[in-house]
Amino acid sequence: MSTALVFAGSVALLVVGAELFTNAVEWAGYRMRLGAGATGSLLAALGTSLPEFAVPVVALSTHAPAADSVAIGAVLGAPFLLLTLGSCITGVAVLTRRGNRTLVLEPAQPRRDLGVFIPAFSAALVCIVLPFPARVVAGALLLLAYAGYVLATLRGGTPVEEMPEPLHIVRWRAGQPHALLITLQLAVAVGMLVAGSQLFVDALHSTADALRAPELVLALVIVPLATELPETLNSVLWVRTRDDMLAFGNVAGSATFQSCILAFIGLVFTSWKPGGSGVVSGVLTLLTAGFLLAVLARGRAHGGVLLLAGLPWAGFVVAQLVSGGHLAS
Repeated sequence: MSTALVFAGSVALLVVGAELFTNAVEWAGYRMRLGAGATGSLLAALGTSLPEFAVPVVALSTHAPAADSVAIGAVLGAPFLLLTLGSCITGVAVLTRRGNRTLVLEPAQPRRDLGVFIPAFSAALVCIVLPFPARVVAGALLLLAYAGYVLATLRGGTPVEEMPEPLHIVRWRAGQPHALLITLQLAVAVGMLVAGSQLFVDALHSTADALRAPELVLALVIVPLATELPETLNSVLWVRTRDDMLAFGNVAGSATFQSCILAFIGLVFTSWKPGGSGVVSGVLTLLTAGFLLAVLARGRAHGGVLLLAGLPWAGFVVAQLVSGGHLAS
């Protein structure tokens, strides 16, 4: 099968899976009486974080020579691409929708999500120079931090009162669908997202092999590009339906999950020596998170401002291409 057909098939799976997923998550949040922020930052984030969670776990389980580099690159590359390119694409979606071209949130949402992400990810970067015992302690603290974040998110916000669109797999039935049907659609959607992401990764691997891209660059740029597609597509769909809190929560909530849970895997189960490229991407991630926290301090940001979040990722990719994949090595 040609690489182009694999790309096309993966995109089709991702688009359909994202539509099914967003619809099912909205119903799950509605039935659980969660606020929009909690639905996006927790339910959607946990569901769409499966692909990037699987990458380091599967890589480490193979014990292949490149497993350590792939796992470290995935841990650092996922939040880097999500906060930069993901936020930029969200900005594009905001600009292209009719009417209001401003992302509107509850001010507490970005403070909560990014307020946990920034110190957690900073701690993970500091651990690069620390010995293994200190990294284990730091990893345990990151797990506790995420548990506290979950509790704080569940307690915040007001429940969504407006009933979502009919559940796609039973669109002909009016009223509230059974929890089992919501779970079934959610499981099918996650399966499609994971399968679509895997096909996309396979196609990108073939392309990268043809271009002879280094392993760490593959993990820092190409693999996250595929694994973050579910979050990005979900956010675009939610922006178009004016569910801005769900859209931002999916991006920022996923990044918070990655800075705590994925970072724990990196700190405890890898050498945690990312080299120059990893450090540069980590610093750019923190700068982007700080930028987003500043522009969303009042809970509002014009779509054009969000486009600026994509500049660090674009600059990093260009620098990698110019340096032949040996940036800061």
